[in-house]
Amino acid sequence: MKDAIATLEPSLGRRWFGAIVLGILGLLLIFVTLRNPPDGVLLKILVPLVGALFIWQAQWNLRVTQHGLYLTKEGLFDAQGNIVCPAYNMAEVDRGVFAFKPSNGFLVRLHEPEPKSWAPGLYWRLGKRLGVGGATNPAQNRELAQAIEVLIMERSLGPENA
Repeated sequence: MKDAIATLEPSLGRRWFGAIVLGILGLLLIFVTLRNPPDGVLLKILVPLVGALFIWQAQWNLRVTQHGLYLTKEGLFDAQGNIVCPAYNMAEVDRGVFAFKPSNGFLVRLHEPEPKSWAPGLYWRLGKRLGVGGATNPAQNRELAQAIEVLIMERSLGPENA
């Protein structure tokens, strides 16, 4: 994006590590059930189904984290141009140790609740919170968080002081 203030790209190693771990877990659940079936009809059906869900989740994670996020004056967008969070709704950035945030990421507190959304390894949005990070580069996470903080500060000063 040409007018992007900051970008956030998923790390190839983190993407593949997460997908491989989920895929192996799914395969193990299926293999164990076929090799040594548990007692009960429900478990014979449920355990392989959960394994298949893990395998589906692994391929979904790879697809979702194929492209990153970018920040403009209007807000945070995904690579397809869909808005993740408009700039006017961003209240503050929390990068603290005890913040409920993704791995190596940060939390953006919002003024108004946004619809639930989730892109594993990139972001999650729940109510008045937006967590960014996970399968992304920690240095780019810091840069994006700082850029969002500057954007919030500029908006709070108003157009006459910016």
